[in-house]
Amino acid sequence: MTVQEIFNSTPVQSIEEQILDLYHEIEGHRSTNEENKKAIRSFLEVRKRILDSMFVMDEQNKKLLAEFNEAMKQQLIEMRKRAIDLYNDVYKPNMIGRIEVVGKCFMGYKYSEIHPVQSMRAKKMWAVLNGSLDDYIFLYHEDGVNRFEISSDDPKIESENEFLYLLKEAENWNAGLDRGFTSDMYLTYAFHNLFSHLDFSIFDLLWVRDFNIELHVEHCYHTYKNEEYGDDLDWDKSDYFD
Repeated sequence: MTVQEIFNSTPVQSIEEQILDLYHEIEGHRSTNEENKKAIRSFLEVRKRILDSMFVMDEQNKKLLAEFNEAMKQQLIEMRKRAIDLYNDVYKPNMIGRIEVVGKCFMGYKYSEIHPVQSMRAKKMWAVLNGSLDDYIFLYHEDGVNRFEISSDDPKIESENEFLYLLKEAENWNAGLDRGFTSDMYLTYAFHNLFSHLDFSIFDLLWVRDFNIELHVEHCYHTYKNEEYGDDLDWDKSDYFD
């Protein structure tokens, strides 16, 4: 089956139309928001299972997956670099309080122009998936494809490979795929997270080439009066709360 035939098949079309109908009910205030959100999340899991069951790994799909993995990898490297540079810019050794920089990388909010399916239904589904409309995939909405943190509490910076693969040496996170076709791909943990733990189908990822990077800086500073020494000291709430 071609990609167009897969997306136009009755099971895929039916589940996507149900998801979008539920969203339109939320938008039109014709239903309880939380009930529909819960139903949409369940249907997204079903949609992923249906689409992934129709996927066949071949040379063309391997090429597309490699291009997606490399595009995402380069943006994750860029995000890590920018987060480190930003931390070094704002942190001063004599600064009181805690400085934290968090970088997050998201897939592009605009529907991929190179995806072979360019229907309005497909574009609306991408908006549901990528968080443009709401946080239906909560963990993705919170962290994106991956997040990078550096803090004055623990300024040790994980290596590039540790960030990309969770190990000091490059790994190949190809669980759930044809091991023969993908044995030499060095797929990142971010891909594994999207494909294995979130509700993105492999068909949602193959044609993504654009990404959005977010950087957040937080400076926490609290004081209390030290009765013994008569001065104000930095107060770390972690001393009191687990």
